[in-house]
Amino acid sequence: MPVSLSDPKCQITKLRAMALAPKFTGIVSLISSTFIIQHVLRDRRRRGLTYHRLLLGMSISDFFGSLMCFLSTWPIPRGEACLAAGTTMTCTAQGFFNQTAALTTPTYNISLAIYYILVIVKGWKENRVSKIEKYLHALPILAGLGTGFAGLALKLYNGAGWICWIAPAPNNPERHNPNYGIFRLAFLYADAWAIIIFLAICMCIIYFHVLKQEQKLDKYRASFAQKKRKQSKKIRNQAYLYVGCVYMTWIFGSIFRFMELAGQTPPTYITILFVTFFPLQGFFNLTTYMFPRILRYFEEGIPLTQSFERRRSSFFSSFVTSARNSISRRRSSQAPCSDGIVENGENVHAREAGVEADNEGDDNAIEEGTTGENGTFDGEKDSIDELARIVEA
Repeated sequence: MPVSLSDPKCQITKLRAMALAPKFTGIVSLISSTFIIQHVLRDRRRRGLTYHRLLLGMSISDFFGSLMCFLSTWPIPRGEACLAAGTTMTCTAQGFFNQTAALTTPTYNISLAIYYILVIVKGWKENRVSKIEKYLHALPILAGLGTGFAGLALKLYNGAGWICWIAPAPNNPERHNPNYGIFRLAFLYADAWAIIIFLAICMCIIYFHVLKQEQKLDKYRASFAQKKRKQSKKIRNQAYLYVGCVYMTWIFGSIFRFMELAGQTPPTYITILFVTFFPLQGFFNLTTYMFPRILRYFEEGIPLTQSFERRRSSFFSSFVTSARNSISRRRSSQAPCSDGIVENGENVHAREAGVEADNEGDDNAIEEGTTGENGTFDGEKDSIDELARIVEA
């Protein structure tokens, strides 16, 4: 018998909202994370930058988390929730992916905050940050997978009202763990609250560092100081926005859990806000990801599609150049070895190599340069200007 909203459990407004609301916000977040994933993967330059690879990892994690939220009550064993149509197996699978993604995604914000600290406060360049990038990925991935597999081993995943997660199973003694509340705190909420505190500390460090830098800039010429202030504020605000994504995602869920810990029953509107906002981190991430491009559009009139067009032409020009070089070398090897032909082939190769070098000029500009007097970046940019270019790539 197919499930429908005529199910007796769906007649209760709260249960119906808990089943339906995550489907709408989950699909929005799913599409948003998919956009970021393809936007990074389709471009060679973005794929080569630590900042974009961290966002790629976060978005892949959120993709699975958003998918689980979109499924909401469907994988829960039939009859246990509104629109529930699953089995113990489907619920366990959803619980595993939900737990893994729910912790991996916000933990990636720690890696992103560390990245901002290293670049803004410590002045690290891309080539230096890339050397520790593997640790920035390892932290969230190991945290998510570790708790996810631990939940599987302990048989903690059951229907939790609107999704399968760590929950009691009074009707299934084999899967019921009376300490489920402790595991909820240890595996997710305590970690999330620690992440929120850590991010707040990082943002304070960045704020006071940028403030101190602005005070130092007052002794330089007005045009230089104004430009540096503008770049610093852009990067600072970008960091704040990513932290805001975490806060917006977790604020109502935290209120919900705090009320439960206090022995109170959360009101219906808090429950609905919780299940509505929790799946939305992918959407908030996309908004923040596009913010520099939107800002550049309003300040400089640069179309939002320019980066797509530029990267697409760069990709195809590189492809065509490689193909032409291959054909040229093959013809040179097959043709008679006269000096004129060899010289002509070399000229073609050098000329096409020059075109390819021009196409890659912008990419190398991000990674090269030396620090000059007064903290400026000789010939290129300092770390703040470099990061500004990276987030707008």
